[in-house]
Amino acid sequence: MPTFSYIAKDTGGNSIKAHESAPSEHELKIRLARKNLTIISISEMKKPEKIHLFGSGIKTAELVIFCKQLATMIRGGVPLLRAIDCIADEVKNPLFKSVLSEIGRHVKSGESLSSGFRKFSNLFSPLFISIVEAGEKVGSLDIMLDRLSAYLQARDRLNKKIITALTYPSFVVAFFVVAVAVMTLFLVPKFKTIYSGFGAQLPVLTRVVFSFSDTVVNNIWPVIIITSVALFFAHRYFFKSVRGIKIRDTIAIKMPVFGVVVMNAALSKFARTLATLLSQDIPVATALELVSKSSGNVVIEESIDKIKALIMDGENIPEALKKAQIFPPLMIQMTTVGVESGSLPELLDKTADFYEDRVGDFVASLTTMIEPVLIVSLGIVIGIFIIAMYMPIFSLSQTVVGARIK
Repeated sequence: MPTFSYIAKDTGGNSIKAHESAPSEHELKIRLARKNLTIISISEMKKPEKIHLFGSGIKTAELVIFCKQLATMIRGGVPLLRAIDCIADEVKNPLFKSVLSEIGRHVKSGESLSSGFRKFSNLFSPLFISIVEAGEKVGSLDIMLDRLSAYLQARDRLNKKIITALTYPSFVVAFFVVAVAVMTLFLVPKFKTIYSGFGAQLPVLTRVVFSFSDTVVNNIWPVIIITSVALFFAHRYFFKSVRGIKIRDTIAIKMPVFGVVVMNAALSKFARTLATLLSQDIPVATALELVSKSSGNVVIEESIDKIKALIMDGENIPEALKKAQIFPPLMIQMTTVGVESGSLPELLDKTADFYEDRVGDFVASLTTMIEPVLIVSLGIVIGIFIIAMYMPIFSLSQTVVGARIK
């Protein structure tokens, strides 16, 4: 959806300069007219073309360093524009360097730092921009940037734990598939050629494996095409359609073993993000909207939207969490204590640490839990192939021995 920059006047004659996303310029004009705004000028905002020349994105580690450097320089009395230019000179990532240079130009023209980030909303999340904006409004941008860097580090640490949890089983499963494919396409046909010259009756298991191999080899291209098409449409359904994404995220939370780590990770992200936003004095409703967008799970997102609606109707946060029927008692209890003691952000941070530690414990014990299952499964399948290939040797040897005796 395109973003338009406009200048308008309200009913009091005050000039308003802002930007807003809309399906079209005509739609935006209608929207502004309904707000009783008189449009002075309006134009579509174009992102710099050079941003798209680079394939790499901006890594979380780079954002963490940027936030820390900018906070330190602001705290040391360095003007904002000079601080951005200095950091841009040191950045190695060409995409990030060009973005910072562009943001510096916007700041030089009189715009706020958050407005500069907002022009690159494809690179910076609404959460990131909102925290920077909150820091500008309360006059403590350096403190907000420090908290933002700590938040980004915690999120990055959690994501790495999730990736670690999935890497080992993914590798074993991939090896399993490759091993079966190699045996089916290359090894089994060679054994079949050897045994076919003897004309002897082969064992049932061997015939089953040969039949399976023949089916795959003779239909390899249809299999590849059908599999590719199935994966393509499955990806479109489970990653593009609203219904498919909801089914995918529901399965992710409820599936055995990994469902626990997915849920704990989601709870940690929820608590950490909400704590960070509330500590910046961002209103609860706005904070929950941002948390919802950054949850990464549609089921959690719908629950947060329900919580937001309940809070708007007058419910307190603990009661709203309870009525959402997805958050565990610990989360509700910690939130209750936080509201009663006036230290909700701090207790939410501790809750996030707890669930992150649970993810870490799961990762640490994952190898011990899943390695025997994967190895035994791999051994059974490969063992079936090996037994099926060598069983005829014993049958043929008995046939040869019997023939010599006669």
